[in-house]
Amino acid sequence: MIKEFINPLTHEDRVRCRIEIMKGKIADFMVQYEISQAGDWNVVVRFDTFHGILHRDLQNPDGTSQKQWLAHTNFDEGLNFSYNHIVENWEKYRDWYFSRLDLK
Repeated sequence: MIKEFINPLTHEDRVRCRIEIMKGKIADFMVQYEISQAGDWNVVVRFDTFHGILHRDLQNPDGTSQKQWLAHTNFDEGLNFSYNHIVENWEKYRDWYFSRLDLK
């Protein structure tokens, strides 16, 4: 079973979550912070387990990304960490993203 939800932070900022549950346990997840620009939603930071281990992708406005592998003992812990980290730090990620736009 796959559950998806969006948590609006402002009219231009949101957290998107996708959680796959198998046999009552989290099998896979993705939590990302997105910014609305010119009618499109752009990913700024994403935490996911798509490679079998929790990692963070910090997305540059030019489409490149920086990957950081994170050590969490299980996906439940990783999901809670990822969601809480984004909710607590989205404004810092927003500032970082827009500072990268200024470099062009």
